[in-house]
Amino acid sequence: MSVIKFPSRKLNKKKMIIFISICSVALMLLIGSIIYAFSSSFRAFIDIYIFRKGIKSDNLPSIEISSDEDQYFYAYDKYIVVLNKNVLYTYNNSGEKVATNDINITSPIFASKNKFLVIAENNGNNIYLLSGTNVLWQNTLDGNISKISVNKNGYVSVILSGTSYKSIVISFNAKGKELFKTYLSSNLALATDISNDNKYLSIAEIDYSGSIIKSVIKNISIEKAKTDPTNSVVYTYNINDGELITNIKYQDKSNLVCLTTNNIYLLNVADSVDNHVISVDSNYEFIDVNLKNHLLYTSNNYYNFTNISYINILNPQNASLNTYEFKGTVKEVYANAEKIAINTGSEVHFVGLNGWLIKKYDSYNEVHNVILGDSIAGIIYKDKIKVLEI
Repeated sequence: MSVIKFPSRKLNKKKMIIFISICSVALMLLIGSIIYAFSSSFRAFIDIYIFRKGIKSDNLPSIEISSDEDQYFYAYDKYIVVLNKNVLYTYNNSGEKVATNDINITSPIFASKNKFLVIAENNGNNIYLLSGTNVLWQNTLDGNISKISVNKNGYVSVILSGTSYKSIVISFNAKGKELFKTYLSSNLALATDISNDNKYLSIAEIDYSGSIIKSVIKNISIEKAKTDPTNSVVYTYNINDGELITNIKYQDKSNLVCLTTNNIYLLNVADSVDNHVISVDSNYEFIDVNLKNHLLYTSNNYYNFTNISYINILNPQNASLNTYEFKGTVKEVYANAEKIAINTGSEVHFVGLNGWLIKKYDSYNEVHNVILGDSIAGIIYKDKIKVLEI
């Protein structure tokens, strides 16, 4: 009986070593990624020593400013602006001046969203809307401007005081056309915001007339208000007696976050549903609702004589929570769209919505302030602004 012989195959040791090496590296990367995602201490080490996210002030461009003059600074979109003696200077992320605009304002208030910037005279009459580096429109209003807001499409709302009414709210489209006025004869308007689909104007009002503070949010249909302002209120939300509304902000087309002295609520203006998100704890030193579809609140804990700070980033729609923690004390927190800046005085941590570090700025001197745009930040000192692209 004949025996069938199969040709022998020699093991290619070189290919096997390469294969094992690739698998080992892939496994190490996978394990490292998992540890990076779930271990904040490991992530902090990797961010600084491997990814080199630490930045020194020597490596950044500067904008020179004068400490002897009244100047005002703001960041929006990808620009930093300096208002000085009725002139607005605009700088890019290289610290280069890219535009100069005459702005008849001496004591400004700012508001921005995406590429739009609104500047108004605090308790004055003048207001300007810019897109990028260009002034789109300017107006002089009858009354004293106390608050302004702008949505991502350039729709502007303004609160006026100093008239025969408690407050007047005026709304404009992106071209500066007045849409309608809302007159408040008994309540005082504290804050406004326009939804991202331009359908709703929400007004936070307060009634001081009684022994108990009464706060309310009125949701107005912009389309109805154009022809019949009196009957344009779609829904009214009554806040608990004694609570003072401090801010409102649209998260998307229909979800409005309301911050009060006691609680944070999520209001759905499309179906009049309101949900309690969290109670405002006295240990929350900073709370901000200016993030995209998120809000933040800070807390801290002392461990082994070291202060541990926690930046809690909450999605109020699904209750998911991300936390950034570090050793140190928070001096100020700034929030804009998808970025958070944490000023400790000697450092500025830039963090994303996932709670992960984007960049960490180390300073030789005390940081006075931070201005934060969508993709740019300014570290303010007495005589200069350090410009950081984020």
